[in-house]
Amino acid sequence: MLHINGFRSFKNMALTILPPKGSFIRNVFTLMTGTVVAQAIPIMASPILTRLYNPEEFGSLALFSAVASMIGVIATGRYELAIMLPQEEEEAINLVGLSLAITLCLSTITFLVVAAFNREIANLLGNPNFSIWLFAIPVTVFLTGLQNTFNYWFNRKKRYAKLSLCRITQSSVNVSANIGMGVAGWQKSGLIGGLLIGQSFSTAYLVWQAWRRDRSKSRLVNKSLMAKTARTYKDFPTINSLHAFSDMLQNNGVIFLLSSFFGPSILGFYFLSVRILKTPLMFIGSSVAQVFYQKATETFNAGGNLQGLVKKTMFSLMAIAFPIFLLILFLAPYLFSHIFGKEWREAGFYSQILAPWFFLNFIFSPITQIPIIVNRQKMGFMITSIGNLLILISIFYGGFIAKDIYLGLYLLSTILSVYMICFAFWLYKAAGQVSKIIP
Repeated sequence: MLHINGFRSFKNMALTILPPKGSFIRNVFTLMTGTVVAQAIPIMASPILTRLYNPEEFGSLALFSAVASMIGVIATGRYELAIMLPQEEEEAINLVGLSLAITLCLSTITFLVVAAFNREIANLLGNPNFSIWLFAIPVTVFLTGLQNTFNYWFNRKKRYAKLSLCRITQSSVNVSANIGMGVAGWQKSGLIGGLLIGQSFSTAYLVWQAWRRDRSKSRLVNKSLMAKTARTYKDFPTINSLHAFSDMLQNNGVIFLLSSFFGPSILGFYFLSVRILKTPLMFIGSSVAQVFYQKATETFNAGGNLQGLVKKTMFSLMAIAFPIFLLILFLAPYLFSHIFGKEWREAGFYSQILAPWFFLNFIFSPITQIPIIVNRQKMGFMITSIGNLLILISIFYGGFIAKDIYLGLYLLSTILSVYMICFAFWLYKAAGQVSKIIP
């Protein structure tokens, strides 16, 4: 009896310590737990992967991811972002149907283009051997559209535990396939093949969960309502899609330029460097961003001011990120050479240079959703377009004019750090205008 009472006391104490179910902090904690586990798996496996695969093979993965994400980011016409916004369930489920329909159409078009111009596209990318992987692009686009759609639907329904499990599934299957194929001697296909297998498993899990719990709502979906919601949220494909594509051009444009100016090895070093620098953002920032979007949308719909939530989010992330990026700033080359192997020391120098930019990006990333919430997407798009242009100019100058990767990266980090601070001031001001924007 004593043991039972002791267990009950411990359980009650634990429940008291944990934030209330459904609260902002509890939702962040739930998503963050799954994200931490999911991202810990490839990070822990990186010392193995960097010994199974060389920088050139990581460069091929970077190129594949770049091409796939350029199309995948607009796979749904960006209508998946609108799923959170309607107060009526019927309108939201029709946005789900609309997103899935657009995904199917775009995937089919992508396949037809790849089939017709396979060799031409591969030559344009500067890698003729890449042609076989182009046929996997439509598959990735289709899976990305499904995943993004159900991700926001589950976010709307506050099924954060399911989203966490999905992320863990994708990560574990991906890494297992990477290692298995690498050990088997399939280095040329191991990294990309593992990516596809992991994405397939996680998407199948989301679709199964949605069908099991929400298939009765599918009767609410019809063409007329989908057409109506398409018109209501037309800014998402017309404005936000351009915004998202511009962001992808920022990231992937760097990859294309690095591959063209410096070759696959330098691209591989850059890829690993960025992967490590993005780890805090993937571990914590993405979970905070997702729940921030849900909480900020609720606050906006209730007529509230978002500046308090913005400040709380930024300062919390700053406290978390500062010691992490300080360590990278001073010890990155040493850590990279000992953890990933001596040939990866170069990636450590890249991380040192880029650390200030990624530190600010981590802090401000969740609040970049403010323009969507407060209906300032056009201005947000214009500002981010400037940032994207600055990134490409920096790398172009370093590669084409100076022919110095270090100069290009220093220029990139300095300019983008200043830009991020200016952008954050505008976002904070926009968050304070919420009460004025509400009709």
